[in-house]
Amino acid sequence: MILSQFLEVKMKTLRLPIRIKILIMLLLANSTLVLAIFVANQIAFDKSFSDYVQSQTKARLEPVLEAFQQTMESQQSVDWLDRRSPLWKNLMRTYHQVSAANEVLPKKRPKPSKDMRPPPRGERRGRGPSDKLFFKAQNGKLLVGRPAMVKDALWLPVYWPEKEGDKIGYIGVENGSMVTGKFETLFAKQQRQHFVVIAIIAFVVTFLLSIPFSKYLVRPILALRQRTKNLTSGDYSLSKQIIRRDELGQLESDMNLLAKTLAENLTARQRWIADISHELRTPIAVIKAEIEGMIDGVIEADEAQLNSLHEEIMRLTKLVNDLHQLSMSDRGSLSYEKSQMVLPELIERSLEKRKSELSHFDLQFDFSPRCFLFCDAHRMGQLFDNLLQNTLRYTDVSPENKGMLDIKVSRIGQGVQVIWQDSSPGVGSEQLSHLFDRLYRTDSARNRKTGGSGLGLAICQNIIMAHNGEVHAEQSTLGGLKLTIEFKYKEN
Repeated sequence: MILSQFLEVKMKTLRLPIRIKILIMLLLANSTLVLAIFVANQIAFDKSFSDYVQSQTKARLEPVLEAFQQTMESQQSVDWLDRRSPLWKNLMRTYHQVSAANEVLPKKRPKPSKDMRPPPRGERRGRGPSDKLFFKAQNGKLLVGRPAMVKDALWLPVYWPEKEGDKIGYIGVENGSMVTGKFETLFAKQQRQHFVVIAIIAFVVTFLLSIPFSKYLVRPILALRQRTKNLTSGDYSLSKQIIRRDELGQLESDMNLLAKTLAENLTARQRWIADISHELRTPIAVIKAEIEGMIDGVIEADEAQLNSLHEEIMRLTKLVNDLHQLSMSDRGSLSYEKSQMVLPELIERSLEKRKSELSHFDLQFDFSPRCFLFCDAHRMGQLFDNLLQNTLRYTDVSPENKGMLDIKVSRIGQGVQVIWQDSSPGVGSEQLSHLFDRLYRTDSARNRKTGGSGLGLAICQNIIMAHNGEVHAEQSTLGGLKLTIEFKYKEN
């Protein structure tokens, strides 16, 4: 845990490419794995080979145990158990003969080593170094042998010949649990060397495979980096078909979505600037033409012309004010002073202000009791004024055929719902999704001649969203437009 945290900190502080970092992490992980396998194999081999040596030692002791039993039958006591006793020397001789028979010894005497040191004593006699036998009583008292020599001895129990189960003591073999034979030592050494060679080969193979593998992992990251550079330079083209299904593929998909969004925002901004310039240029051109006509004497500066100029200036002023309000709403700079209000009362105020114009409409206003809303009364009044202005401006009205306006306010679940619908003309289904776009007009009804700037519904949507509400547009059964506005109590 501490090592991983240390490596993580070091990786963050080192200014290395991510490819080198991945390569280092792969090498560390695989090297740790190779080392663990090497250590595990060493431990397993030592344990298995030690068990093998013990089994071989026990096999060599079987004739010794038989000779011991025969001696005990003849002696019927343990007085002969002494290293100077002829009977004990016979046991030693039997053990040496068995050991010599199990080892293939060279016929020629081994040559002296380069350092001119003679071989060990046991090897000079033709026997391995484990050539001593010990005996200790049942209570642990050592009868044959010296305490310093029995540290690594292998002990086997021995019993009285005529008293089965009655233990006499233990016979021990010097270094019986250790690898001491010439050929066993050579074999163990070779196996350890083989393990080291295998570990080195595994490490080299891991290193060689980690280089292309790190390149493979870093390749999509480098591609995404280049894609990010393209986005910063204004290239919003989508990448090719995404094949990966991992996190990098998901990131690439998100990059495509980001590029698409940036491209749409760029197009919307360009269209927005073009529309604003067009909207501003038209009233300015009208004002300029009329003023120049008055200066040249082509147009008389009478009350009618002055009213026309004033009307154009008011239209231009309203457009600038609407643009300013939208920009403040986008920045979140509009202030809202909210308090608990009765929503139908706010709608009634807007209807009362346009009472004379509504005389040409069949108005139906229904509402449920206790339709409270935590809102800004001024902004909500602006919302309903804009909706009412759209209805009055765009609904077909004549002395023979009155327009229709139907308003319903009701409580739904955890909120309040307002349904606002009017009569013809309607809006095409393909245009409904664009009604709340800024400076958008339908070709059939919403045009400049009627005085609309295309910003009213965009302002309404911002006010609704500021009160945690939602608005949806659809075709009305009355022939015009139907707006469904929903405010939620808990979020509001």
